[in-house]
Amino acid sequence: MSAIVDTRAGERSLSVTWADGHTREFAYVWLRDNAREARHANGQKLIETAAIALDIRPESVRTDDNLEIQWQHESQPSSYDPDWLRNHGQHTSPTRQLWRGADFQHPLPRYSLPECQADHQTLCAMLDSVYRLGFAIVDHIPTSDKALFEVIDLFGYVRETNYGRLFDVRVEPNPSNMAFTSSTLSAHTDNPYRNPVPGLQLLHVLENSAEGGENTLVDGLWVAELMRREHPRAFEVLSSTEVDFRFQSDDADLHNRTTLIGVDHNGDANAVRFNNRSMQALDLPADDTHEFYAAHQLFSHLLEDDHHRVMFKLAAGEAMLFDNTRILHGRLGYAGGGQRHLQGCYADMDSLLSKLRVLQRKTTEPA
Repeated sequence: MSAIVDTRAGERSLSVTWADGHTREFAYVWLRDNAREARHANGQKLIETAAIALDIRPESVRTDDNLEIQWQHESQPSSYDPDWLRNHGQHTSPTRQLWRGADFQHPLPRYSLPECQADHQTLCAMLDSVYRLGFAIVDHIPTSDKALFEVIDLFGYVRETNYGRLFDVRVEPNPSNMAFTSSTLSAHTDNPYRNPVPGLQLLHVLENSAEGGENTLVDGLWVAELMRREHPRAFEVLSSTEVDFRFQSDDADLHNRTTLIGVDHNGDANAVRFNNRSMQALDLPADDTHEFYAAHQLFSHLLEDDHHRVMFKLAAGEAMLFDNTRILHGRLGYAGGGQRHLQGCYADMDSLLSKLRVLQRKTTEPA
């Protein structure tokens, strides 16, 4: 336990110092809003934030096992766990590890479905890989219809779309999507014409005896950050210019306007939406259009660079689960003389992270 050794009351905040010398400043209004007694056992807040006086001040402050504050004009004191205060603000999600293809040719992160189902540590490692690295290979999956749902059941729920709960990836006579042909597919993210875009995608192989059809994956965030360092103007163009994505069929007309590269408050890349097949005609001035095309082509060439992507061929009973807002996937074209049949579905990252946090919490809680 981190003991509090000193507190100093200011005009609007309290300075707290722990035994290791660490000091943090907490606004009084924040402390009152986050008092332990102000939350139900389920974690939900019992106090209305809008009801707290902005000029609230402590009558007294004392430290024992906990930090206790008696507020002016209130009868009940507020209590705070020193460790909770000390660790407040630390992120619980694993850190993303960006990569280039040359770093992950051998071995790819691979996990067995039966082991994930039977062992929480294996499942935790698989889910961590999907978030941290952006993908994981899952094998030993039955090659029966809808067996891919067994993977989604490990952590969450299927994101149903106009394609249904699942979609079959195989050659169709009148394809509604180029994925349902034997053509090469360049690196892309799925469904940028949706808002929100599906966060996860799972592709499961039922049969793969066709010649060719190798899968490709590339870390779009790694490539985007490479552009930010070496081609900052191109990065700025792709992260600030909104384009239209659209998908139309007999029963759907989906449209979303967004940037190809998403950025966070620090200007770092945090999402990629890249699908050449569904991007619509630009509506920019001629000079801006030329600059956008130059940036788009640079990004595309980097995504297809053999040094940046991994290439492998999934066998029957194997699947890849990946972050559809980060990892771009593609495939080489394939010829006749065999069969290639995959089933795919979508899910959302919040369910995966929720399951991962629960599993991590169980491993850290005392027996």
